[in-house]
Amino acid sequence: MSLEKKNFLITTPESDDVLYCCSKWSENIIEAARGSGFQVTNLQGEKAGRKNFEGHVRKQNPIFVMFNGHGMQDYVAGHDDEVLLRKGENEILVSGKVVYARSCYSLSELGEACTNSGTIAFVGYSLPFSFISDPTRSANPLKDKLATPCMVTSNMIPISIIKGQQIVEAVEKAKKEMEKLIGEYQTRTDVIEAPFIASCLHWNKLALGFDGDGNAKL
Repeated sequence: MSLEKKNFLITTPESDDVLYCCSKWSENIIEAARGSGFQVTNLQGEKAGRKNFEGHVRKQNPIFVMFNGHGMQDYVAGHDDEVLLRKGENEILVSGKVVYARSCYSLSELGEACTNSGTIAFVGYSLPFSFISDPTRSANPLKDKLATPCMVTSNMIPISIIKGQQIVEAVEKAKKEMEKLIGEYQTRTDVIEAPFIASCLHWNKLALGFDGDGNAKL
């Protein structure tokens, strides 16, 4: 299945250190989208609220929506943990779209609810999305070597989708890279935190998946 529309909407709340890290690492995704001809809307910081999110989705009708935010089984949140998309409330908003949620748990219930309501594919995590970080790099997450393995591999998914890979291909590519890095960090002795990085990658690999049409591509 080939999709033609070229609008991409991404939420990048920054109301805590975890979200700020995800926001900064999303710059690479935004750059890739613009380089591939997408019109990008970035709901950054306080702009990642529910009213603003719903308004932009209705007005711009993006074909690809990415969430950075805390989540639970039935929702994904934005700025100050305000719920943006919740099962049983407004999942119809993402009907006809591809969704990637870099948030904990949301694939398990929200993903299925979305695809049942017409979402083409929902990519996300059925367990917590995990990474460790260097507190001395909280102001500049892109230079955080501890967070880099998990952030790079989670970025691979939307970047692969943006570049035209099928959903299933994007997910498998990221999982293969996680597996490679798990082996690397399990044997590294020069990084004290290496076992914790390997553990986070392991859980992200287990949690990562999708609901909907795996053959879809942008």
